[in-house]
Amino acid sequence: MGTAGLSLGLVGSRTILIEGTTLGAGLMVLGGGGILLSSLFALSGQSSSEFEPGNFVWIAVVAAIFSVLGMILTFFQ
Repeated sequence: MGTAGLSLGLVGSRTILIEGTTLGAGLMVLGGGGILLSSLFALSGQSSSEFEPGNFVWIAVVAAIFSVLGMILTFFQ
């Protein structure tokens, strides 16, 4: 999941650097960063056998929604 967040963040960053700031690219960077940070926190804090979904799962879900909206907006702008 962290790899997906990193790739979405990088694509959004590339779009911002080349085309300028847009809502879609901003959402991709925000969502990708959220996915990456929540997955890193989940991996660093607990072992995989003790993992219980908590607040960071919801942060990852919201970040994924932002990323999808960003991708859609990037294609239609």
